[in-house]
Amino acid sequence: MYLLVPVVAILLVFRWLTRRRLNFPPGPRPDPIIGNLRQMTFDGTQEEMFAEWRKTYGDVIHASVLGREMVILNSLKAAQDLMEKRSLNYSCRPRMVLMSELMGWDSVITNMPYGERFRKHRRLIQDHFNQQAALEFRPLQRRESCLLLAGLLDAPDAFDRHVRRFGAGTIMKIAYGHTVNSVDELYVGLAEDAATDTVKDLTPGSMLVDFFPALKNLPAWMPGAGFKRRAFKTKVKVRKMLDTPYQMVQNTMAAGTAIPSFTSDLIDANESGKSSTYDEEDIKGAAGVLYAAATDTTSALLVALFLAMTLHPEILQKVQAELDEVVGSDRLPDFSDRPSLPYLECVIKEIYRWSAPVPLGIPHRCMKDDEYRGYDIPADTMVIPNIWAMTRDEDIYLDPHRFFPERFMNQDPETAEATDPKHLVFGFGRRECPGKFFGDSNIWLVTASVISTFSIKKTVGDDGKEVTPLAKFSSGFVRHPDHFPCEIKPRSHKAEELIHQTLASTA
Repeated sequence: MYLLVPVVAILLVFRWLTRRRLNFPPGPRPDPIIGNLRQMTFDGTQEEMFAEWRKTYGDVIHASVLGREMVILNSLKAAQDLMEKRSLNYSCRPRMVLMSELMGWDSVITNMPYGERFRKHRRLIQDHFNQQAALEFRPLQRRESCLLLAGLLDAPDAFDRHVRRFGAGTIMKIAYGHTVNSVDELYVGLAEDAATDTVKDLTPGSMLVDFFPALKNLPAWMPGAGFKRRAFKTKVKVRKMLDTPYQMVQNTMAAGTAIPSFTSDLIDANESGKSSTYDEEDIKGAAGVLYAAATDTTSALLVALFLAMTLHPEILQKVQAELDEVVGSDRLPDFSDRPSLPYLECVIKEIYRWSAPVPLGIPHRCMKDDEYRGYDIPADTMVIPNIWAMTRDEDIYLDPHRFFPERFMNQDPETAEATDPKHLVFGFGRRECPGKFFGDSNIWLVTASVISTFSIKKTVGDDGKEVTPLAKFSSGFVRHPDHFPCEIKPRSHKAEELIHQTLASTA
């Protein structure tokens, strides 16, 4: 690593000397050459740090790190002004040398630069997951949701594993026609290994190559090129995640035992000559991103649901009363009940707001020089939407750190639209999640079904007192609640029987 220091120092000095002097948005004062690198170390999370900066510099903030310009957006208005109203200029991604070029995530839509291949993948996923198309997945969602309820009956303390199995089960069935019975099985393990190693290797030292792409050409054996050796190991796992389930579908198709799926449909269309638009890598990448993008965020939101209900029994009781009145106790909630359950809808909105699963989104890139509010945003600037700060905006959400679903009750249509956190958590503009309707319906059905059939309470310690879990979340790309204990029991013997009966009828 020490051999890289003089090379990096020379590149930094060159960038500093040749840097254009522009009228940037306000931001913390940078150091010569390294920019705001020192300020980026913070005893907390970056989203909290950027939100704190807003108090001094406003909702649009400029920073630079090692010569790369950054603009941080801390308000919904700024995010919509740039990433939606000017989406043509703000729909690209920064060059992700480490993830895309070295680790092999280049064939997934989340990392693709804006262009024809991105548009092709987006059309492909959107055609399968738009609001109308997602209706065909409802029988699967009912089945997987009921399996989650049965899991809670058998092993309530493992609620986080049941949630992960639910997220994996719905997507693996759709993407590959594969039934997931456990989070410990092969295909789930391949995806989790690839994701875990990717996140683990996104360290500041390894990410120097994103700031200085020429470093990717260093020989892997060279001292200081450890980031490259680690990236190659991760790339092997990423390839296995993309290739292995695809090969499984090909094998079952050859044997005549394939279950119709996203992947088999595309393979069949290619082989029959109906379509030659999507090559093998397109299909692998599109199917792989369904799992990678959906499973982790779904489980983060649903574990946050259990945490919120543990901490707020009065809210749980209120939404249970609404469900009892509308749905009753003879059946499980279904999608047709959604318009008749306004308080449940408020609870789900508050889950999205309170526990925004991807707090800083994925960075966008300004493709051409731009101007906003009289400030310069040069081409190639990294634009970071601080979604967490937007969900804590006191101008929109009174007492924003409090879990309070009532904030969304009795709103006029204009206010309801302006404050709906779904406009934040699924991304912006042309980078908005194409599977948002499917993802939202998953969250709704599980939330309604769990609250309808189970009580969720604080555990009791050895001293006979209730144990109140802390509302703490891990830092990282996806924001997960820290592990916490809670007591989960069926509300009644009738609820328990209902789960078994419904599961048998959906087999």
